[in-house]
Amino acid sequence: MARLPVQKTLKMYVGGKFIRSESGRTTPARGADGSVMNVCEASRKDLRGSIENNRESQGKWAALTAYNRGQILYRLAEILEGRLTTLPTTAEDAEAAVDRAVHHAGWADKVTALLSTLNPVAATYVNYSLVRPLGVVLAIPSPDEGLLGMVEALCACALMGNATTLLVDRKSAELATHLAEALATSDFPGGVVNILTGDIEDVLKTANVHDDLDGMLVTEGVLSKDALKRAQFEGAQVMRRIVLTPGAKRPASPAELGRLSETQTVWMSAFEPSGGAAAY
Repeated sequence: MARLPVQKTLKMYVGGKFIRSESGRTTPARGADGSVMNVCEASRKDLRGSIENNRESQGKWAALTAYNRGQILYRLAEILEGRLTTLPTTAEDAEAAVDRAVHHAGWADKVTALLSTLNPVAATYVNYSLVRPLGVVLAIPSPDEGLLGMVEALCACALMGNATTLLVDRKSAELATHLAEALATSDFPGGVVNILTGDIEDVLKTANVHDDLDGMLVTEGVLSKDALKRAQFEGAQVMRRIVLTPGAKRPASPAELGRLSETQTVWMSAFEPSGGAAAY
């Protein structure tokens, strides 16, 4: 008697745990080996839960030293390197994704020094500009850029101290599951990076009106013109930053990474409390 194959359900990744959609919705899809699998469809409640989880985790992540965040990004590269032969993608895409994680790991403890400044002021004050994380960011990589697109979006947000929800298209769900498994066995704290799968523009309708979302990282060409215009309009209502990126063909430059942060200006007296000597 022929046996029935066990169909795999590709779960989402939130708070360090693999979860099904609270709605119970799934969509059948073909895996890289031709097998049938079920992709979880993120609902409005799933998105809200992911963002709330990001918010709880972001402060602790940002409080880590930049050097420590770089070590954790490098650990992700190590995990992916060990899975190169099992990733359901081309060898070129898999190797490029690992190299991209290493690239951003190296920038983690350098980009802040590059973007921070000592500002000239015509007064008896010292004025510094410091970069701080944007907060909670929804990242939408291009499904056409495979694992590299996901790793680029994840690392760009994480190295700046942000907590991130990756919103992944259905056809990239199998790759996203492998990335989630790498995250689960790396040193990333649960909730710093969450992964949701489903219809991007449908989930985006909920994200647009979620007031506790600080920014969106959107790859150009993923959204229709109307969807992008709606995201920008709704974002303007709550001062949400919409960052458009050309994609993952090249890593984000320090200037582009700076768009995933806020600038904090600090004023200090240029004179010491006693003696009146200049402090600089």
